[in-house]
Amino acid sequence: MDHLPLKISVTRNTNERTPKHHVVIKPSPWTSVFTPWTSTPIKEKAIRKRSRSRENLQSGTDRIASFENPWPSFHKPTRQELWDSLAFGADEDPCIELAASHAPEVLADGSSRAMRDKQAAQLLRIETPDFSFDGDKHRSKSTWLGHASMLLQLPSLGIGGSPTRVLFDPIFSMRCSPSQSVGPIRSYFPPCKLEELPPIDVVLISHNHYDHLDCETIKGLWKLHSSTIRFVVPLKNKKWFTECGVPADRVEELDWWESAVLSGAESSDPQLQITCTPAQHGSGREGGDANTTLWSSWYLERSAAHGNPYRVFFAGDTGYQFHSDPSWPPRPPATAPKIGPGQSTGPKRPMSKRAHSKERDSLSTEYPACPAFAEIAMRLGQPHLLYLPLALGATWAYLKSFFSNYLPDSLDPFPRHSPGIAGAIHMPPWDAVRVLREMTDNTAGDIKSDRPIAIGMHWGTFVTDQTEVLKTLGQLEWACSQQDVEFSRSLEGKRENDEQRVRFLALNHGQSVTI
Repeated sequence: MDHLPLKISVTRNTNERTPKHHVVIKPSPWTSVFTPWTSTPIKEKAIRKRSRSRENLQSGTDRIASFENPWPSFHKPTRQELWDSLAFGADEDPCIELAASHAPEVLADGSSRAMRDKQAAQLLRIETPDFSFDGDKHRSKSTWLGHASMLLQLPSLGIGGSPTRVLFDPIFSMRCSPSQSVGPIRSYFPPCKLEELPPIDVVLISHNHYDHLDCETIKGLWKLHSSTIRFVVPLKNKKWFTECGVPADRVEELDWWESAVLSGAESSDPQLQITCTPAQHGSGREGGDANTTLWSSWYLERSAAHGNPYRVFFAGDTGYQFHSDPSWPPRPPATAPKIGPGQSTGPKRPMSKRAHSKERDSLSTEYPACPAFAEIAMRLGQPHLLYLPLALGATWAYLKSFFSNYLPDSLDPFPRHSPGIAGAIHMPPWDAVRVLREMTDNTAGDIKSDRPIAIGMHWGTFVTDQTEVLKTLGQLEWACSQQDVEFSRSLEGKRENDEQRVRFLALNHGQSVTI
């Protein structure tokens, strides 16, 4: 029996006011025929009064000039803040040594660039993916395919059918760039070929930056899986897909808080609801098209005939909070002790939950945290599984590589910047752990006995300096230890601490987690 596309139905917003993240065009009455030349984006309240009935919404999207992050938490650094964030010379973050301490003993003590490369190669590897999945025994299987590319497998939406497979932000090209001759390049190959993926039911895209939306990958997926695949994307991204040759009826674009439901042949079958949820980021591929297409996170809920639904959150590429202090985030002591998987570090006596809460909430009060994640959990429920980004984008590291690849750190004229300066659009590990806690701290009911699990993504792929691999691993480990979260590299083995603690995993490329 052929694997056929799942049925899809879309629920649209019916807001009476234009959403705050829309920047709309108001044409002058007598010059409306010259809209491209005379109209300007405006945000006055007068524009936020029209009914958005679904009969005219699609044509109404033509009035959207661009999108914006609607919260005070979105902040672009000032020149002084940017200057203060820069640092030159060798990176002495103790988190690098913390991660390196987990390398084999023969490698653990070296700090030269060559030794750091060897340590990173031991701590972040490429595994051959295993795509087998038994939906009768498990609720989900997640496979990290590098960067933000995640394959999620869920039980079938029909009796005796194949697993439901969701692919997030796939990129299999060597460069995340308009050209495969120049631009940020992989330091880790994809763990499998595109042709080796199992049948894909739906691809979810968070935004159109090149490291999340790759033309050759999308074309390849359509060629290989045209009998099954659908694409669900944020608002105003559909045109790009149709120009790539994907039929319009296989692409659905959603605004924030709109949803699509995938279902099998029978009305009584389980369903998968996909909701387009907010993120604090941006979009653009050509310079002049900045923020003209929407960006998002994604929230999935699979219903069950018996029992509670299963919920998954994919954060996409997003920030959480801007941190102007160059010394942020908190760092371990320079001689941090080695931490075993599932163990806590820092003080010999673990801090109380109250102390952890104070530590989390006392950070960067100058700029507020993004409220979107708490709102998502409040409106849609707390997720069982979260995919959260851990590191910065690839462009800065790529530019720095023109110097760092040929010069020692002491002579490198290209600076690095503190992670907090980009925190409004890229959450570093410390903030990723905060988001995990914020979305799951009130865990109750159906997930009380099944503690949430986060998997890190958007790291360790397009890196030009292997020290970044160590730094990300160390920062995540330290952030977890200080915020009462269990850091781990897999779900295998006996847990050494409180069984009720939430877990944050950092996987190898191609590694899977079955829940």
